[in-house]
Amino acid sequence: MHSPLGEALTDPKVVDRPRQPAGSSVELLERDAQINQLRAAYAQVQEGTAGGCALVCGEAGIGKTALVQAFLATLTPETQPLVAGCEALFTPRPFGPLVDLADRFPPSVSSALHQGRTDNNLFPALLAYFKQAKVAPVLVIEDAHWADAGTLDFVRHAGRRLRDTRLLLVLTYRNDEFEADHALRRVLGDLPSATTLRMAVPPLSAQAVSVLAKVSNRAAQRLYEATGGNPFYLTEALASPGSDVPPSVSDAVLARLARLPPTARAVAELVSLCPARAERALLQAVAQPQPQDLDACLGVGLLEAAGDTLAFRHELARMAVYQSLRPHQREAWHGAIFAALKTLTAQPTSLARLVHHAEAASMNNEVAELAPLAAREAASTGAHREAARLYGLALKLGSQADPAVRADLLEARAHECLLTNLHDRAMRARLEALALRRAMGNTLAVGVNLRWLARLHWLLGGANAAAFQHAEQAIAALEQLPPQRELAAAYSTLSHLHLVGENMVAAQRWGARAIALAESLGDPEALSHALNNVGSARLRLGRDEQGWQMLERSLALALEHQLEPDAARAYNNLFIVSVMQRDHQRGLAYAEQGIAYSEAKGIDIFTVRMRIRRAFAYLQLGLWAQADQDLAALDARHTPAPMEQATLQFVRSILALRRGQAGAEPQLMAALADMERYRVEIWFTSTAAVRAEVAWLHGDPDGVVLAVEPALAQAVAMNDPWRCAELSAWLGRARHPVPPAPGRVETAYALEAAGDWRAAAAEWARLGCPYERALALAQGGEPALREALVILEGLGANATAECVRRLLHELGAKGVPRGPREQTRGDPLGLTAREREVFALVLKGLSNAAIAAHLHRSERTVENHVARVLAKAGAGTRTQLIATVAAEDAAARRRPQNRY
Repeated sequence: MHSPLGEALTDPKVVDRPRQPAGSSVELLERDAQINQLRAAYAQVQEGTAGGCALVCGEAGIGKTALVQAFLATLTPETQPLVAGCEALFTPRPFGPLVDLADRFPPSVSSALHQGRTDNNLFPALLAYFKQAKVAPVLVIEDAHWADAGTLDFVRHAGRRLRDTRLLLVLTYRNDEFEADHALRRVLGDLPSATTLRMAVPPLSAQAVSVLAKVSNRAAQRLYEATGGNPFYLTEALASPGSDVPPSVSDAVLARLARLPPTARAVAELVSLCPARAERALLQAVAQPQPQDLDACLGVGLLEAAGDTLAFRHELARMAVYQSLRPHQREAWHGAIFAALKTLTAQPTSLARLVHHAEAASMNNEVAELAPLAAREAASTGAHREAARLYGLALKLGSQADPAVRADLLEARAHECLLTNLHDRAMRARLEALALRRAMGNTLAVGVNLRWLARLHWLLGGANAAAFQHAEQAIAALEQLPPQRELAAAYSTLSHLHLVGENMVAAQRWGARAIALAESLGDPEALSHALNNVGSARLRLGRDEQGWQMLERSLALALEHQLEPDAARAYNNLFIVSVMQRDHQRGLAYAEQGIAYSEAKGIDIFTVRMRIRRAFAYLQLGLWAQADQDLAALDARHTPAPMEQATLQFVRSILALRRGQAGAEPQLMAALADMERYRVEIWFTSTAAVRAEVAWLHGDPDGVVLAVEPALAQAVAMNDPWRCAELSAWLGRARHPVPPAPGRVETAYALEAAGDWRAAAAEWARLGCPYERALALAQGGEPALREALVILEGLGANATAECVRRLLHELGAKGVPRGPREQTRGDPLGLTAREREVFALVLKGLSNAAIAAHLHRSERTVENHVARVLAKAGAGTRTQLIATVAAEDAAARRRPQNRY
């Protein structure tokens, strides 16, 4: 599929007006462009050998389903599209939409889907089925915002392989109900742009509403004000003959409901308790409706039939009916549905669905019994946040459970919370579990919980006294028992605390004890963890081939034995050590693998950590637009824990500082204060080096020395050559004598600290680090300073470029290129005239290609302009920029005008 798919269409084959979808009660207005985009995407799939993915998003009721139905109505009868939807269950059932389509697939695939199996052959088998189709297939998955983890895994798997499959995958989802860390955000963000069409469905305009109002003899302005152009609101309002626009969708839906006979109304109310659909057999088992009751519901347009199921035409309508029920009605009917589902044998009922109805029916015993099973099922598919919620539900409703059972649930919940950055909740669960295990006299379990508490204390407050205390207590408890794997894990935990606490000798000592015990017991988990610790500690102290081998072995063990958190941690540390040693290409390869692995397994803690550090690597490599993208992805898709949030703000503030953005320095100081409060120790740079950079940018060499000397003394004491070299380089940049320091590694920093700025600049060039190269050149004479200035201006490092201009002026250099013009300095965002042009075109929604054509520039040039505009505006994406400007404009319109 060619890129971009979203360009305006000019081919007459695909611009004729689409047919009206069957059953539509309102003419489909202002959707031609979107339908033609879908048709063009499918035409490319038909004509080529590659598939594509179309993302159709919009608010609830905006008409995504109607849009897709209109597109499907334009296809030839041979296409036979596959259409299914996700459900709004408390716990989505595994592979929900794919299970609904299972009978269309080969028996082996159908069986795996019905059983919720996630073996390695399922997704390839599905893609193989699509590849063999004679006519390019269309698969539509609606309401993907409710998708279960298995379905999201399929979308991720298929989305990355569409180049090899003649399939058009269409996803619809709501974009107004996304939480910052919604799993779907991560999946959509990683889909390849070359095969992905992203389409937002807008509200109808006032003109379109006016057309519909005239047909129904309604007051157009009031109709538009009441509905905001939402097609669902319009549908409901226009379907209420003889009345004004309803004050709310609920009123409109309930008015229609009231027109039904009581027995038919009961059917609609019962269906409202079933997210997405209700089987006729289920309705018959619970309410024994007559055929005329079903016909009445279908006749007024509340429900629609699909095979042997009934569903509301709109989710908002279902919710309106559901919320109108009295609490005791809901509970009674949820209980009846639960009982009926357990007796229906035509098709196995998903565990998730049973939990949904049992929870809504306040069937505490049943939920307490089923929720742990559902939680384990969720965890097995990588839905760790979902698993944590279910374990919490089981604990809440099973408070009288046997202490041992409750402790098991608490420990399981703590583990799931840990993987999803819910560290406070994990801490509370571990503390309660510890108290129960102590009361039971279970020394082994006491030691295990103490070990995990040590890790949680570190995550919440760095390598603090409480973390070490709990690790030491764990070891003391476990050493009372015969040697076993839990003791090896406790040794490794203490090794890790020393590692992050900057005591590499102790980290290696305790790690060696863990390795010896784990190898004697044949325990791969403790061995993988300890190898990671010791390998990392060795590499902190120099270039150590054995350290690399230990880290690689740690990763191999974790992958071989499916130790998912340990594998993610191994990828993380391999990446961080590579960045620390400024071997960025090696590091980025680990990062790409590690982020993909962590996201696939739902291990947010390491996904967040690696994205933050990859943003820093991009910063070093001069790929600042890519750094912006990683930082924006973190904002949009994740909720970092406090330690990582502080590190995220630290990296973001460095970027803003170098660009010369307003308020960058106070933001950086706040981030540094948070890092100190949480005792965050980073390896990829040092906070002292960044404080030194701030002083250097201010032309304050004494400030550089003041920032560096205490930290350098600590680095010398721990024999850390990497940090010593970086900090010593800053002393050299401040023209301050550089004291002797550990010199076991030769780095660009070390060359600069030794006064050989030319060799340092050449080494930074070899490593592909333009900003650091410019800083090294800034230690030279006028020619070197001019070269540095060109590099910095190309990066958009305005603050650093201004510092270099100052140095040139101090040398008496003539014809020094000016910084931003007066016009730019007067611009609210510091935009140049060209950037202001690009800014305006971005706000109009133009793509890079369209902007390039408008300005007669290359797409690459426009891409750089757009990156600088987003950076200066403090926006991570174009959408964020447009939304921010719109919000500011709206706020300005609401402010009272000065009449004087």
